[in-house]
Amino acid sequence: MDEGRKSLTRFGARLRAVRLQRGLSQKDLACPGVSMSYVSRLESGERVPSPTVVRRLAEVLGVDPSELVVDEDGTAMQDEALAWCEALLAYHDGDLVLAVDLLETLGKRTDEEMFGWCVRWTRLVMLARQRDHEGLLLAAAKLRKSWSPGPAVDALAEILRASSLRRLGRTAESVKAASEAVELAGGDGERVRRVQTRALIALCGELTSAGRLADAEQVVDQLSARLPELGRDRLAISTWWARAEVADRLGDRTEAAHCIREAVSMLDDFDGDPEYRCRVRLAGASIALRTPGTNLDDVVALLDDVETTAAAVRRQEGLLAQAGALRAELALRDGEVDRARTLAEGALATGHLDAEQQLRCHLLLVRVADEAESSGGRDARAALAGLLENIDPEGVDPLLWRDVARIALRKH
Repeated sequence: MDEGRKSLTRFGARLRAVRLQRGLSQKDLACPGVSMSYVSRLESGERVPSPTVVRRLAEVLGVDPSELVVDEDGTAMQDEALAWCEALLAYHDGDLVLAVDLLETLGKRTDEEMFGWCVRWTRLVMLARQRDHEGLLLAAAKLRKSWSPGPAVDALAEILRASSLRRLGRTAESVKAASEAVELAGGDGERVRRVQTRALIALCGELTSAGRLADAEQVVDQLSARLPELGRDRLAISTWWARAEVADRLGDRTEAAHCIREAVSMLDDFDGDPEYRCRVRLAGASIALRTPGTNLDDVVALLDDVETTAAAVRRQEGLLAQAGALRAELALRDGEVDRARTLAEGALATGHLDAEQQLRCHLLLVRVADEAESSGGRDARAALAGLLENIDPEGVDPLLWRDVARIALRKH
């Protein structure tokens, strides 16, 4: 690509990024002498903007015209900012070695804008680590309205927003944020491409949580094409995990089991965040339990690893609760009805299970009551019915809903 074409592409990407930051459509940017179709051509890099057009667009967007003009130094600044982002995300993920290495490679800058942005971004990551979702959304809004070193950096903020929005139950907004992240992360360069891969993983997760499995499948296809370039790092593990989750939701247990085994096998080469390693292994145990012909000893081994590793995790209660819920399923399969009940009730009592995990535990308690022919069956069904009133069925495994209909809600 020649330098002129690169310059046009950078201007178009910057224009689109600022427009999205302001929550505006291409039509909103139309003004005297600048039609909506012309805005579209500018963003796609098909037209050269005159200084007058740049000034008019900047006025509509409420920014200085210089913010829309990205030169070579601006490209270098975005690469430097992405290195900072990766360092903070590595710290967030518990990979301190990578975080230190990335920070060591950064050159010293005295730009006031860059320093202010670094402070705001660092605070955003700290809020994510604290799981202060409301605080993160407020901080992200301020970050989006301030100066930015480039659209790929803005994409990383949208990924964090998407996660917080989902955890707050705002599913439609979380999908929109992840979609914007993918759009913002277009462009050249290895770091930018890694950001887009991260954004695709986030979008796949948000679509799966929203029950939009056909859309999630399309994203999985894009991710699968990138696997050869990822090696065996965290992005590769997360890509296999995302593939497993989508296949599991679609009822293809064999494919799901294959994908999650690939993810788990890569953990041997991953020395990062112990909490992340536990979550991958919990996903492996959960999918394996629902896969015909699974060797249950392998499931036990995964849960043993989780419970051993969780000792080093600051927020270990949720991990142990999930492991307990899965051990309850194992106990019921082995005919240990009383132990299954104790484990399921203990996991629920922690308050650390998500909606689907709670649903599986309540369903197990109904099955336990049926098998024991105890008087607690009515109470177990009542508890399950109460939970169903507060669960969005779109984000729950369809086969689990089938089990609820067949077992938990049948009349005696």
